[in-house]
Amino acid sequence: MKSVTWLVLLCFFASSAALACATDEKFCVESEKLQLSVALGAGQRSNPLYDGDSFPMLILPDFSYYADSWFIDNGTLGYSLQQNDQFAASIVMRLNSEKGYFQRWFAGNVISMNTSGLVLPPEIDTGTEKSMAAVSIEHVKKRPTAVDAGVQFNWFGEQWQGRLNLWQDISSKYEGQNASLSWSGFWPFAGGQFDLSTTLYWKSAKLIDTYYGVDEDELYYLQRYQGRASWQPELRLGWQKALDTRWSLLTFYRYLHLDDAMTDSPLVQDDSVQTWFVGVSYRFY
Repeated sequence: MKSVTWLVLLCFFASSAALACATDEKFCVESEKLQLSVALGAGQRSNPLYDGDSFPMLILPDFSYYADSWFIDNGTLGYSLQQNDQFAASIVMRLNSEKGYFQRWFAGNVISMNTSGLVLPPEIDTGTEKSMAAVSIEHVKKRPTAVDAGVQFNWFGEQWQGRLNLWQDISSKYEGQNASLSWSGFWPFAGGQFDLSTTLYWKSAKLIDTYYGVDEDELYYLQRYQGRASWQPELRLGWQKALDTRWSLLTFYRYLHLDDAMTDSPLVQDDSVQTWFVGVSYRFY
């Protein structure tokens, strides 16, 4: 289970996910072919939660394999229902990545998690009024690891890709849904390839409540918070330049905006998640 978790969070950080070959082989993976590359460099993903650790990004593997009907693309396992040069429809499954904010090494070989179960007693002075309306993630109960399944639709153009994902929790951990709609464009720039991506995420009230809500059985001095459905837009800018057949330069920046459904939670401190990476990539296959 740990190895699958690792792939899911890497998929959250990775640049553009590899897709089945369409009009340009530079942006895809051929059927019956393994693709494995590793990026080395410096970067991090910020954490919007109180006392949440940023995730360091020093080594980013990218793994995919596409067969005639099924595929694995980083943390997503899928089965193709229909595929041609312009459109693909698939059934997909993955681990939900929401827990990654609560557990720094949720996706690593070394799992680090809070086991103290500490709850502040009433006689401790919290110092400010704001601290009574905000809480460290170290002081709330463990958030669940959920498995999502759903459908994925891809559209392919000469210099663009579109994707729609609809997900349902099949592990009965949050018993809700989430979805995303994205568009990516690719252009030659400064001797390499520039890409611009926009994504709109929708997360159901049950998902937000499970991870960011405050229940009656948690910290008694906090006002209860029941999560609402959330809309979260994201913008990504990236650039990659091939140095030879295996080595390339790679950099990208992602900005995810969090709406009031997230920021009204006493667990959430910031209204954005920012991810950046600069490094080199080596392609094994």
